Amino acid sequence: MRRRTRLAIVLVAFMTVGGGFFVDTQTPPVLAADPIAQAKAQRDAIEAQLADQKAKLDQLKATSASLAKQLDITKAALAQITAEYQRVLGMLNEVKRQVAEIQARLAELRAEIADLSAQLTEIAADIRRQTAELHAREALLQDHLRSAYEQSQVSLLEVILSSESLDAATNQVGYLLNMSEQDKALADEIAAIKAELEVKRETLHDGRTALRLARNEAQIQEKALEERQAELAELERKTAELKAATERKKAEQEAALNAALQAQGDVQTLITGNQKAFSAATQRVAQLEAEAAALEEARRRAAAVRNQGVSASGFRWPEAAPRVTQEWGPTSFELEPGYTYNGTYYAHFHGGIDMASGCGTPILAAKAGVVVASGRPLWPYDPGYGVVIDHGGGIKTWYWHITTQVVVYPGEIVNTGQVIGYEGTTGFSTGCHLHFATNVNGVWENPRLFLP
Repeated sequence: MRRRTRLAIVLVAFMTVGGGFFVDTQTPPVLAADPIAQAKAQRDAIEAQLADQKAKLDQLKATSASLAKQLDITKAALAQITAEYQRVLGMLNEVKRQVAEIQARLAELRAEIADLSAQLTEIAADIRRQTAELHAREALLQDHLRSAYEQSQVSLLEVILSSESLDAATNQVGYLLNMSEQDKALADEIAAIKAELEVKRETLHDGRTALRLARNEAQIQEKALEERQAELAELERKTAELKAATERKKAEQEAALNAALQAQGDVQTLITGNQKAFSAATQRVAQLEAEAAALEEARRRAAAVRNQGVSASGFRWPEAAPRVTQEWGPTSFELEPGYTYNGTYYAHFHGGIDMASGCGTPILAAKAGVVVASGRPLWPYDPGYGVVIDHGGGIKTWYWHITTQVVVYPGEIVNTGQVIGYEGTTGFSTGCHLHFATNVNGVWENPRLFLP
């Protein structure tokens, strides 16, 4: 009887000393990685990837819309009776560039869709595995709780009083209490798995929804691209026809020019003089370029002038109703000098476009800018009268063979469409016409690339 009383007193001591025997004061072990945090990080990464994918889809749709617009513009240009090959060719090249860009974006989008699909498949597999694990944990906890309930039918006091010694009672009671802590840890683990599964299921649902939309949009854009590629093929066929017609027209122009040249006599003297004049013009470009810095403020004010009825680059034709008599580029016209363009030397090269509307026709500034030369800038190499306008960005326009009446002077700001002279036949000319040229950073480029 004394022994059991003493054990009872010990039990009371265990229960009263700070609750130390019944309350686990140990700090739970720190896990190497938080699975819920990892699941949320994975969700955030996929959301960022989906946002990036949406941005790229928006870019793809914008490029696709731009391509459709460019195709319409090119088709309209080809449909015009006055369609010009070089201008249409430039438009066609832009269409091809946009087609290539869309193809690249679609390939990138397909790769991202495949990558996301693989990630979501892996998440779905994780969900299935963790769901099975959750069910196993829940079953285990249920078994533990059932066993604990059955054991609880015997009181702790009875366990202690029935023990033969204090040490035996301590071990047996501690065993029962440790089982309770294990069940608590198991319950916490089940709750963590449920929370992790909730995050992953949300990630899977949102990811699949976004991926489905992305696939649908990609299919729409792929179909649209196929239709536009068919339009492009038809445009290329029509452009080839236009090229053949342009070459025939150019041959007719050159034949007429050569005939006019022969009719003037002393052809070799004219050819030599024109070669010197062209060389002087090219050298004059370099000189004007060196002087360009001083005109920066004037060019800035000229650029502020509002331009009406002009091309996307701000240029208009220098005559109201021009009739082109000679195109830019390599030619068989003997009067034209030799020139190296894009690394290729041409024995005869026309550095601008000639147009004839009749002697005295007003010549208009193709774009707002600053006059950097007028009168006879190439004298004594070329007796012709002309005007040179600096538009900034290395672009200058030349107006040649105009009459001897000087209308504008160096340093003067001119507006788009302002009269700067009159069509004439000064210098090395076979009749009244305007030689209109565009020089970009020292290179004689095709004016049609700038004109509407």
